[in-house]
Amino acid sequence: MYDEELILTVSDWYHDRMPGLLSWFMSKVNPTGAEPVPQSALLNDSQNVTLSVQPGKTYLVRVINMGAFASQYMWFEGHNMTIVEVDGVYTQPQPASMIYLSSAQRYSFLLTTHDDASANFPFVASMDLVSFNPPSSFSYPHVNTSRTSLTNFQKT
Repeated sequence: MYDEELILTVSDWYHDRMPGLLSWFMSKVNPTGAEPVPQSALLNDSQNVTLSVQPGKTYLVRVINMGAFASQYMWFEGHNMTIVEVDGVYTQPQPASMIYLSSAQRYSFLLTTHDDASANFPFVASMDLVSFNPPSSFSYPHVNTSRTSLTNFQKT
């Protein structure tokens, strides 16, 4: 049972246009077929999200990774999740402190908020850069995974 339903999306954001990215992806300068690395991670198509929730309530949270390539980790600081659905298939409830969402993957989980409303709790969506296979000379200084990572889980 749950009191309310919330929907969250995670995605990757490429600051370049897709025709240029595809051209690079298919070119001779990319012999390993390494996927283009996104510059940012987004949560609900934003880099600044706040969820307003009530203390002591249980929420069914549906999360969708609508990114092109990037997988993402997600967790709620100080809270556990109970996974109840993966990719549209209901599962036996399974406790988890973190979930891993591949591209196009969906999870539904139950999240029960603490009774104490004296603090906000961050929730984190962190892009997994290990899943990319860039050329050895490639570095990640332009990738911003932490700007979207911490957002407030606000108790109201």
